[in-house]
Amino acid sequence: MKVLIEFYDKDVLKNIVAPLTLRPEKVVYLYDNGLRDGTAFRSLETCFRRHMPDIRLEAVPVDILSVPKIRQAVFRVIAENAPADCALELTGGSELMTVGGYKAGRETGIRMLHTDLLHGCITDVETDDIVAQTVTLSLEDFLDAKGACFIGESHHPPQKERFQPIMEMARFLFRHLPQWKSTCSFLQTVASRHLPHELYMESRRNIHMKNGKPVSADREILKEFQRLGFLKNLVMDDNWVKFSFCTLEDRHYCISYGVWLELYVYIAAASTGMFDDVKLGTMIDWNAYDGMTIAGNEIDVILMDHSLPVFISCKLRDADTAALNELLIAKKRLGGWFSKGVIVAFGREKKEGTGTFSRAKELGLEMLDARDILAEDFPQRLVRTIREHDLVSLKWKKV
Repeated sequence: MKVLIEFYDKDVLKNIVAPLTLRPEKVVYLYDNGLRDGTAFRSLETCFRRHMPDIRLEAVPVDILSVPKIRQAVFRVIAENAPADCALELTGGSELMTVGGYKAGRETGIRMLHTDLLHGCITDVETDDIVAQTVTLSLEDFLDAKGACFIGESHHPPQKERFQPIMEMARFLFRHLPQWKSTCSFLQTVASRHLPHELYMESRRNIHMKNGKPVSADREILKEFQRLGFLKNLVMDDNWVKFSFCTLEDRHYCISYGVWLELYVYIAAASTGMFDDVKLGTMIDWNAYDGMTIAGNEIDVILMDHSLPVFISCKLRDADTAALNELLIAKKRLGGWFSKGVIVAFGREKKEGTGTFSRAKELGLEMLDARDILAEDFPQRLVRTIREHDLVSLKWKKV
């Protein structure tokens, strides 16, 4: 098979899985002639060339509301490339495109295929025989195919040797959130009075924020930061506090209230070894071809689970409707229907069955709350939540 005929679809997986698996010499897309996005096929070509440098790609517009016109368009592509060299993939496109394509395929005798994206295989439509197991995709494959690109991280992922102290510190902070909120405000205020690259800090014990609110540092939290290697040379009496952050990265962590939950989830996911491409604090430019670098919403944690992207939103507070909507938009924008969304929030949504929890279920989002976060087996709960998220059942949800 040298030429693979595809029906272009808004779900990126339907456009890229079969070509990346079967590796044809040329891919021909039939697409809705109402599509005006000039970068759509440029993006697909970028995705394919990462793996197949010599791939050729063609795009043919068609009236997707006319079965005869769809059938004729498929006929023309087959005639131009020889039936023996062609295969038709019937996974994407509209229902009428499937009908028109199937009619043309039966009349010309070319091989027709279907990709089962959830079970990871490509089958022969006529015999139901498995032709191939689908390849494993990376996040870069998704971004290339969507015409997007990574433009950096809001937080640097920690080295593996830092995993244990970060997890230990995070659990300590989770158990002392009121004290951590005040201490973080104190550290932010003190750091703002020093240059961005300075590690040594000195301040009165009790200070006021710019809005006039009094804040102070909790002694036990600072001692724990020192014990676990985030700051050193701590001197603290009734009036003054002096210390040095160990690194600029430690400074960033210590003055960021919510980053500890993001780090906690990132490390939990990465340390299980069950997922690919685990990324922290990812910022995405949704249009890589407009000549401007503009960051979209930051995504706290992204990972790949069996070639399906999983988007995780972390909130060191109760979840709300705005957080759910933000997560839903991000996952739909990149992964479409074939993606998963999980919100990890330090509230009691699941235990109390709140309206936010019910809303998350309605939207097809999974949720982990404070009880899960504080559990010793949190990494296993995270894996189980992601793996047991049933995309098939979402077909019939009002999402």
